[in-house]
Amino acid sequence: MIPSMPEKPFRFKQFEVFQSRSAMRVGTDGVLLGAWANVDGAKHILDVGSGTGVIALICAQRSQDALVEAIEIDEGSAEDARYNFSLAPWQGRLKLHQGDFLKIASKEKFDLIISNPPYFSQSLRAADPSRNAARHDDSLPAEQFMAKAKGLLAPEGKIALIFPKNQLSRWTFAAEESGIFPSRICHVFTLPHKDASRVLVEYVKSSSPSEPLMESILIEFSPGQFTEAYKTITKDLYTKW
Repeated sequence: MIPSMPEKPFRFKQFEVFQSRSAMRVGTDGVLLGAWANVDGAKHILDVGSGTGVIALICAQRSQDALVEAIEIDEGSAEDARYNFSLAPWQGRLKLHQGDFLKIASKEKFDLIISNPPYFSQSLRAADPSRNAARHDDSLPAEQFMAKAKGLLAPEGKIALIFPKNQLSRWTFAAEESGIFPSRICHVFTLPHKDASRVLVEYVKSSSPSEPLMESILIEFSPGQFTEAYKTITKDLYTKW
């Protein structure tokens, strides 16, 4: 299906993203999560709350042997993601489901469950209901997300998420209540003089959890001056370097 409104896509090196109907457009958070997540050995990946499909597309690019499934509850976003998948070089390994992650019934087990989840709780709403659903956790609370993800996760599988730093304890508590523990935590700094704005977290099932590997990444030295670390992690994606 052709997008309902003509637009210029967001172009990456190996694929492009149309997003005129999506509740949330391509942003740094999703791209960074897709680039950071450990896809080594992953044969089956699930992208939850896929939006435009950008994270699923990045995973398909990075893991050439993986089947990548995505689920998105918003109709417009799902239409964009489905169209973007149909254009991708890896369209045969991409599958889009429209629906509620918490209500899916599946016997499949995933080596990686990845998500840029809605994380705002009890905060001001936008005028657009679709944007609210994408940003606020009313329909996908941390506790329910983790409980559902645990049931879909392969024994040695991983969950990779990104959210604001102030949400780390909330999501980690929810994970630990389900027997899932952080194995890697990466603090994301936008500028040197600012505190970390986001955290990337990898969770795993564990009966004897150990201390997580701590990482950090700085995106810009100053506005428009990107660090080598950020360029390196996104070098196979962005066309600007």
